[in-house]
Amino acid sequence: MMTTSDIIASLALLVTVVGQIRSELKARKSDSDQRVMKLEQDRLRKLLLDKETKAALNEMKAELGARLVNISRSSYRLKIFNRGKVEARNINILFPDNDGSEYLMMDDVKEKFPYEVLHPQHGIEIVAVLGYGCKTKYRIKLVWDDGYQKKNEEEFFISM
Repeated sequence: MMTTSDIIASLALLVTVVGQIRSELKARKSDSDQRVMKLEQDRLRKLLLDKETKAALNEMKAELGARLVNISRSSYRLKIFNRGKVEARNINILFPDNDGSEYLMMDDVKEKFPYEVLHPQHGIEIVAVLGYGCKTKYRIKLVWDDGYQKKNEEEFFISM
């Protein structure tokens, strides 16, 4: 037969065991939550590092663009510009379709290219001659060097 003290001791043991089990379950959940948080922090750190790396690379790149601009009623210019943050060097213009003479003054092109240095937010203008019968779209390729790499290339479609 169990005495009162045996019953009290058994209940105390039961309460202790239940408390220990609950504590262990909470610790495991907390460990799991911490692991999840650590993985998320690692992922966020990697994303931030990737973003910072891309930003640092962009700081080294010139970003060239080109468009045909109507200056007056029948006067056009091909504008090549640098909207990047560093200068572009040794810029060349190529005509993949061999049609540059159809709409540009090639003497102007030969006189200006290769263009030595194009600073950020500056541009080059080439006299364009557009008449009836001209195509509405032309393709050019620009090649340049910058702080990121040599021989960057980009194609542009110039349209009226």
